[in-house]
Amino acid sequence: MPTTARTGYTKTDRAGAIAVAAGAAIWGLFWLPLRYLSDLGVSGLWAVSLVMSTAAVPSLLLMWQQKESRDLLRKDTWLTSVALAAATVLYFTGILYSDVIRVIFLFYLLPLWTTLSARLIYGEPITRAKLLVIATALCGLWLLLGGGTALPLPKNVGDWCGIAAGLCWGVSLSLLRGRAETRPFAVTSSTLICALILSATLASLLYLINADSVEPAAQVITIDWQGTLGLAGIFGALILFPAMLGQIWGARRIPAPTAALLTMTEILVATVSAGLIIGTDLPPIAWLGGAIIVLAVCIDLLAHHKQS
Repeated sequence: MPTTARTGYTKTDRAGAIAVAAGAAIWGLFWLPLRYLSDLGVSGLWAVSLVMSTAAVPSLLLMWQQKESRDLLRKDTWLTSVALAAATVLYFTGILYSDVIRVIFLFYLLPLWTTLSARLIYGEPITRAKLLVIATALCGLWLLLGGGTALPLPKNVGDWCGIAAGLCWGVSLSLLRGRAETRPFAVTSSTLICALILSATLASLLYLINADSVEPAAQVITIDWQGTLGLAGIFGALILFPAMLGQIWGARRIPAPTAALLTMTEILVATVSAGLIIGTDLPPIAWLGGAIIVLAVCIDLLAHHKQS
């Protein structure tokens, strides 16, 4: 596949672009099954780890069937997978513990992270256009978090997770770009394995930390295991796995800024679904900040294509 000589980006592949956009749109609905799992008695990171385990099973089987298991010996595979896994776990944690729409907007500080990661990983210069993108994204962040004269900081752990998830996702997009030799089933499987280990470890640590502060009676939770396992299986194996596979497969074929723009289909799906089903407490100034963050992504894409 041809690449640009100066940046190393692959030329935009239509099928890859469709896969990234469709996968992102599906991600915009991921908050729904996680909230339902919480209602069934499996909450927080335990719900995330359960879903990761059900998604990992078909992924590993198909990786073996596609003869991609040898790719698990590649350093690039695991380097990319760790970043993707961290982004996934942090993103899911964010939408569980904060306002869904605010976390989505915080996640989409992607132009900032893709620019900085491209500078660190590939030594790409930060141009005036990139500086404009960064300034626009930070302005949107300031408004999204309330504006005013005080230092705008995330309101809770969910907000922090949203920002950190965007950072990890931006790094992973930069790592994936132009790596057509990094095969998708291997990366998807290793990502799900890393995400399972990370979420289960964090869930266990939080349980141990909070065990002494919780009354024994409060620790007894009735779980509908039949409904829980059924929902987790459908979500993990039939929704999460295909969506992640599509995004990983497509992201190898398109520039990181293009992938960042296409993943904005998630914003539309998430804001509409969350607004209609559970509502949001975001004030108008926060909506303005979110719109400016989206504008930053569009400016980033326009600058990239003019440069190409």
